[in-house]
Amino acid sequence: MTRRLISAWCLLLCGGSFCVSAQVLYGSMVGNVQDPSNAQIPEALVVITHKETRQSRQASTNDSGAYSFTSIPSGVYAVKVSKAGFAAASINEVSVTINNTARANVTLQLGSVAETVLVTSQSPLLQTDRSEVRSEVTSKTLENVPVPLGRNYQQVFRSLPGFSSPGNAHSIPSNPARALTFNVNGSSRSSNNTRIDGASSTNVQLPWIVAYVPSLESIETVNVVTNSFDAEQGLAGGAAISVQTKSGSNNLHGSIFEYHTNNKLKAKAFFLPPGERNPKLVNNQFGGTIGGPIRRDKLFYFLAYEGTLDRQNAARFSTVPTAAIKRGDMSESPRAIYDPLTGDVSGANRTAFVNNIVPIGRISSISRKIADLTPLPNLPGLANNYYSTTPFLFDRHTLDTKVNWNPTDKLTMFTRYGMLDYISNNPQVFGDGLGGPPISAFGGNPGRGAGNTFSLTTAVTYLFTPTFLMDAYFGWTKANTDSEQARLDEKVGADILGIPGTNGDRRIKGGWPRFIIDTYTNLGINEDFMPYYKRDPQYHLNYAQDQRPSSDSARLPRPVIE
Repeated sequence: MTRRLISAWCLLLCGGSFCVSAQVLYGSMVGNVQDPSNAQIPEALVVITHKETRQSRQASTNDSGAYSFTSIPSGVYAVKVSKAGFAAASINEVSVTINNTARANVTLQLGSVAETVLVTSQSPLLQTDRSEVRSEVTSKTLENVPVPLGRNYQQVFRSLPGFSSPGNAHSIPSNPARALTFNVNGSSRSSNNTRIDGASSTNVQLPWIVAYVPSLESIETVNVVTNSFDAEQGLAGGAAISVQTKSGSNNLHGSIFEYHTNNKLKAKAFFLPPGERNPKLVNNQFGGTIGGPIRRDKLFYFLAYEGTLDRQNAARFSTVPTAAIKRGDMSESPRAIYDPLTGDVSGANRTAFVNNIVPIGRISSISRKIADLTPLPNLPGLANNYYSTTPFLFDRHTLDTKVNWNPTDKLTMFTRYGMLDYISNNPQVFGDGLGGPPISAFGGNPGRGAGNTFSLTTAVTYLFTPTFLMDAYFGWTKANTDSEQARLDEKVGADILGIPGTNGDRRIKGGWPRFIIDTYTNLGINEDFMPYYKRDPQYHLNYAQDQRPSSDSARLPRPVIE
């Protein structure tokens, strides 16, 4: 079975003009071995063992006493070094993270190989093995810092150097993951690239945000590089962001969580009308994780679920005409209202309506129909004189899974699958009868939205010899989303209002026309790009060889398909 898998991957990768490396999926470990006099020790055997999966790799030091391991899974490793004539030395914990190089230097003492010297701690080192400017957000950080409502890991970027404050962007149907937008070091917000377990995750329609956001509890590490990118982190000019999701181990781990907020826990909004209370708000984010072994030391699983249920009465201020203005009576206006049928083409010799009152017979039947549907003010004044609240709904369910398989010490692979499913309903301020802007600015597009997003990565690493390995991955992301306004099945403009040419013969041309009236709130459909139905797939295939003739490593990239 193992041989067949290796053959299939090699055939796939060698048969076409595919891709670059996948080192951003993994980490590296380097170090030097020396004796008490600081002389370098060649041909020392270095064995590293992943403490949670028991997977091990070994290498020998070169003539300069240096060793290196590349493309190793992240985690905590035990390091053991041995050489004839010296007591063996071991380091219990060396932490390796993705897209990073850990250094573990060892000094061997004279003695028998049967003896073992335990190195309990090492002094922290400066980052001397890589040149890029980077930051790292760990799962411990995400667990301990206060993340705002929505629990998006991108919120933590506001604490990193060079980042502008991340902000919400676009409607729920356009961005159901509620991905955030930000600038890095003054670059365009489109210059950032985010990879989830190696596969680029970009919203095809809105490339400055990501298509998929894993649940907070499923994230192991977020590696952020903001300068001096290497060739493996292309597609980025601002920040190259690598998100690694959690994996299972030989130990069974799990968690559950619930985050709740409601209108009674919030201070009263300053601009609420007198006597009004905060509109209803009930937001729950809940879920859990579980991970462990399927077969000890070989096969592991991890599963995370997060649900978001947002129920609220969204509120909005609008501007509507008074009862007198709806009748054509604008006598309270200090400006004269002129009869459009008088005067010449230059506007001279116009005649004003008597007392600024437009005769009812001069108001078109279409305008009268619209005026009759328009609600009267419920607040004083001529501007922001209508306050409305309407139920708003947003449900989202996110599932993140990962399976790791280590059939041999030479062959490792994993598959990660993430899925997001959502529905939303954002009514219009004047209801289905008249339309208007969406009641919730957070929700964006008015009407109903529904869809799902899928994200997949499968990766393999094979160690041909201690100095030659291959790594590759395939990524796939697909975003499906629909957004429709109310009354799409009716020809409101043509059949109800009697306006010729406002609706076509296709369903997507149904519903309300758009009315933009100066100083008043828009009526009808508020967005001229609705409805829309998006199906946006992405594919990524990456492959690299790592040849290490000495302590230096040379990765041999091939063209990339993204």
